[in-house]
Amino acid sequence: MRVKTLEQRNEFIDAAGHLFIQQGYAAVTMEAIAAEAGKSKVTLYNYFSSKEELFEAFVIQAGAGAVEELTKVYVEEDSARDILQRLGLALLRLVSRADVIALDQLIIGEAKRYPELARIFFKNGPKRTVDALAEVMALCMERGKITASDAQLAALHFKGICAGDLIENLMWGTINVPTTRELQRISKDAANAFLNGYR
Repeated sequence: MRVKTLEQRNEFIDAAGHLFIQQGYAAVTMEAIAAEAGKSKVTLYNYFSSKEELFEAFVIQAGAGAVEELTKVYVEEDSARDILQRLGLALLRLVSRADVIALDQLIIGEAKRYPELARIFFKNGPKRTVDALAEVMALCMERGKITASDAQLAALHFKGICAGDLIENLMWGTINVPTTRELQRISKDAANAFLNGYR
């Protein structure tokens, strides 16, 4: 029996993700994923038992690192404004990434036929993101930097203020991907608007 490796596992995830985005979930087969990765179907099944399991791994990998970056913005000595500006920028960088936008588009196209995909995506994507935002909000609340009664609700409000209609416009292709300077401006405005209601 061949030893499983993280490298080979990631090759299958990358191959599956590429095909999902290019062809849609329904059109992709396990055989096609194996061929895209240049491996046998037997080897693929040694790592993943189903296409759905591969999709979940793809969603998790798409947000790997980026979601964790959200929780790293909290610095005890900094003001709420500085923390929230960094939090907003990290969030905007995540949600405006081309691969994340493509994944959003995929889910919208497949959710009706495959509601389980939407559940997997929500649990491993948007929910993890809001939970990370709420973690930062809770720290700000504990240290008296913001006044709020519910960290999860505050996180949802902040996400809404930051993202606005940015995600929809990116998905519809009505705007170009914002520059870092534009994202910084959006996050600064969002932090100011949020603090007007929560300080």
